[in-house]
Amino acid sequence: MIRLITIYLLIILKPISLLGFSGGDSLIMEGARAFYNYDFDRSIKVLNIARDKYPTHPGVHFIWASAKYYISQARDETIVTYDTLKNSLDHIDPIYEKLVADFPNNQGYKLYFGSSKGLRARSSLGKKEWISVLIQSYTGFKIIKDVANKNPEMVDAQLPIGIVEYYASISNPIIKFLVSIYGLDASKYSALEKISNAAKYSDWAWIEASGVIAFIYLWIENDPGKAILFTNRLNLEFPNNYYYRIIHTESLIKNFRLDEAWNQIDLLEKNFKNLTFKQKQWYGPYLDYEKSLILFYEKKYNKSFQLIEKAILNYNGELDMVLGNLFLLKGKILDIWKRHEEAKDFYKECIGLANFSYAISESKKYLISPFILSENEK
Repeated sequence: MIRLITIYLLIILKPISLLGFSGGDSLIMEGARAFYNYDFDRSIKVLNIARDKYPTHPGVHFIWASAKYYISQARDETIVTYDTLKNSLDHIDPIYEKLVADFPNNQGYKLYFGSSKGLRARSSLGKKEWISVLIQSYTGFKIIKDVANKNPEMVDAQLPIGIVEYYASISNPIIKFLVSIYGLDASKYSALEKISNAAKYSDWAWIEASGVIAFIYLWIENDPGKAILFTNRLNLEFPNNYYYRIIHTESLIKNFRLDEAWNQIDLLEKNFKNLTFKQKQWYGPYLDYEKSLILFYEKKYNKSFQLIEKAILNYNGELDMVLGNLFLLKGKILDIWKRHEEAKDFYKECIGLANFSYAISESKKYLISPFILSENEK
C-alpha cells in the first residue's frame, strides 16, 4: 500500500548541483548506485569516505543514513531495521540542525533537514506509534514543500509532491481533504506527469522515480505498456537488483514478450543464490508468482496453480500487491475450471487487502460474474 511516508525514502537523490553544490556528487552517486545494485559493503565504504571528504555536502549524510536503512532491510529482521534507521537519524540530525542554523538561506540544507525529519516517521510507522507518525511526516513534508516551491526549476523536487498527489487521487475523501491541507492538488494525471518527468529527465532522482512510476503502472493503473518503458532502464542499469528484474519480468509477460520473460526468469533463478536470507524470504514467492503468471499466459493452468499455492503458503514479502495478484490469479484458474464458488473465496481475499491495486477491481468484477477466457485467449 502506498503511504505518505514513502515520500521521505523517495527524496534520497536530489539534484544537488541545482542547489549550488557539485563537489562530491560523483562519489556520492557511486555509493548510492552501489546499494541499488546490491553491492552493500562497498556502498557504505564509499559513503563513509564521502562524508569525511565532503562534510558540508547537503545530501551526503542523509544518503548515508538512507543507505544504512536500505541495507538493513535486506539483512535484518524488521524490528532491527527500525532501530538502524533511528540510530542513523539520531547521528545526522544534529549535523543538519547546525548547517541550517549556520546557513539559513541555503535550500539544500533545508531540503535534507526536512527529509531527515520526515524519514523518522518510517520507524514510527513500523512500530505503530501513530501520533509520532503524523507529527514527523507533517514536520518533514512542510519543509520539503517549501523548498520545492522556492525551486520550481527542480524537476526532481516534484517527485514527492507527485507521489502525495497521486495517493490522494486514488484515496477516499478524508485523505483528499488531509492532503489539501498541504496545499496540493489531487489530480491523478498531474501527479503521474510529475513522477514521470522526474523518471525521464532528472539527473539524480530518476532511479526512485522510475521505480515508483513502474509500480503504479504495473500494479495500480494496469498499464504494462507504460511500465516497461521504465523497468527496462532500471533492469539494465542495476542488473543485480532483484526487485527491478522482477518488475521488468512482469512487464514483459503482460506485454506478451514471453520468450524474453523466460530469459529473465532464468536469470532470476540463477541470481537467487546471491540474495541474503531475508531477501530470499521476500523474493522467493515473488519469483514463483512470475513463473505462475507466465504459465497462465501459456495456458498451463495446472503448473501455474501449483506455483500459486506455493507462493501464497510461503508469502513473506513487503508488498501485498503481489499477494493480491496471486489471489486474483488463483481465482481466475478456478473459474476456468468451472469452480466459481471456490474462486469467490480468493477474490474476497484479494479485496480484503484494500491496497488500491487493479487486482481488487478485477476481483470485485469476477466475484459477481465468473472470469471467462476471451475467444483470443482460448
